[in-house]
Amino acid sequence: MKRSDPAAERYARVQAAMARHGVGVLCLATPHLAAFASGARRVQVAGSGGVMPWVVVAAGASSAMVFTTDPDGVPPWMPPDAVAPLSWDRDRQVARIAALVGATRGAVACDVLAPPLRAALGGRTLVDAAPLLAEAAAPRAACELAAIGRALAGARASLRAAVAAVVPGATRTEVDARFAEAMSGSGAGFPLGEPTLRRGGSPVEVEAALGAGDLVTLEVGVWVEGHAGAAGDTVACGGGDLAGPRRAWREALCAVAKRCRAGTPVRELRAAAARAGARPEGLLAHGLGVGIEPPLVGAEEDDDGESIRAGTVLVLGPTVGPFRAMRALVVTERSYRWLEPSP
Repeated sequence: MKRSDPAAERYARVQAAMARHGVGVLCLATPHLAAFASGARRVQVAGSGGVMPWVVVAAGASSAMVFTTDPDGVPPWMPPDAVAPLSWDRDRQVARIAALVGATRGAVACDVLAPPLRAALGGRTLVDAAPLLAEAAAPRAACELAAIGRALAGARASLRAAVAAVVPGATRTEVDARFAEAMSGSGAGFPLGEPTLRRGGSPVEVEAALGAGDLVTLEVGVWVEGHAGAAGDTVACGGGDLAGPRRAWREALCAVAKRCRAGTPVRELRAAAARAGARPEGLLAHGLGVGIEPPLVGAEEDDDGESIRAGTVLVLGPTVGPFRAMRALVVTERSYRWLEPSP
C-alpha cells in the first residue's frame, strides 16, 4: 500500500478500530460507508437493494473483500482474489458472505442486516457498525484532507457557474444546465445530487422564471477523485446589496464554528446557532468525506448526545433571515481550521 493513498490510509484506520472494538468482520451495504472502508469506487450495486452487504472486511486481512459489478472501481493495491462478481442470486450471495464470516472470530459489525443474512450468521454476536466507522473516519490523513479540499474547490467552481445563470427570466432548467456544464471543468466526475434552488424558502419549479430582485439560495454537491464537495450561497437575481444579510450570516457561522472542537456535543452547535439568530432550515451542519457523512445536525434534537470528533470535516450552513450559505472546516482537538475561503 502507498501511504499517500487516501483509501489505504482509511483501510488501516478501519482495521485498527475493528481491533479496539473486538470486531472480527465488518459487513457493509451503505454505498458511502462501503466505499470508505474498502476504497472501492461507489458504483450501482445491482441486486443488492441496499440491504445486502457488498463489502466484507475481515480482521487482519490485507484488504477488504468487494463484491461488485465494476471490478475496475477497486484500488490498485487490492489483490485480484479480493474482488468477486456480485451475485444476482440472493441466496448465493448470502452463502458467500456467511462463508467469509465463518472464517473469523469475534463480533460481526453491520450497517444493515437483511433477515436472510442474520439467519445465515447463526449465533454470532451482531453489533452496529456506525460507532466503529465514525471512530475510523474522524482522524483524517493529510492526503484525505487535501482530496476533500479539491472536491470543495470543484463544488465552489460549479456553484459560481450556476450563480452566473441566476438572471431575470432564467428558469431552474437553465441554472441546472450551467451547473452541469461547469462540472467537468472543475474536475468533478458526478454530482452528489440535483442542485437545490430555492426562492423565499420554497423550491423553484423547473420552468418557473426568476424575477429581478428575487433572493435565490443555491446548493450543489459534486464528487472529485472519489471525495465529496458541497457548496451553497444566496444571491439577488439581477444584482442587489446583500452585505447586511451576509454579515449577519457570517456572525452566526463564526458562532457555530467556535463550538467546533473535539468532544463538543452536537447539540451545542444547534444552541450556538440559535443564540446567533439562525433559524432551523435545512441542515445546520453535516460531515463530509467520500460522501455526506454524520453528524447530520438539523433542527431537531435527534443525535442522542453525539459529540464531535477531532479530524471530522464539517460543512456549516446556518440560515439567518433570508440568507443561507455554506463553508467547510476541519475539527481539531482545541479549535477548528477552515478548509476553504468564505463565500
